[in-house]
Amino acid sequence: MKRITTATAALCLLAAPALADTYDVSGTGQGKATSTPMPISDDLVVVHATTEYTGFEGAADNPMATLKGPCFGSVLVDKGNVSGGGHCQYTDADGEMAVISWEANGMSAEGRTMGSWALAGGSGKWATATGGGSFDAGTDAAGTYTNKVTGEVTLD
Repeated sequence: MKRITTATAALCLLAAPALADTYDVSGTGQGKATSTPMPISDDLVVVHATTEYTGFEGAADNPMATLKGPCFGSVLVDKGNVSGGGHCQYTDADGEMAVISWEANGMSAEGRTMGSWALAGGSGKWATATGGGSFDAGTDAAGTYTNKVTGEVTLD
């Protein structure tokens, strides 16, 4: 009887679906940004962009709320068309790391960079996490940098 009970329990564990939680990660990231424009001509500018994020504001259950760390990449402005991208290497409050890829695809009238982001991998809970969304990043007239992020993240 013990053999049947053990075998049944093992089959139940193997057949059970993995539980995953999906979170709305909309919020605002803060940090210190440095953008170095490198004009090539009147219509062509490459911008070297780096940001050191110090935190994110959002819902209490937002797993991105404690992420901190650097983002880096470049943006090309060619006759008003925006392209480019880069990566962010964040560490959360548990010491686990997340890598996020970002792609610029537009610029607002205020000069804020807009685009999309996606989780690329990480360690711990971020190793199998999936998700992505959009962003709207820039510095206001007072010099305060913000990144308005929308999207979802699923943690296994």
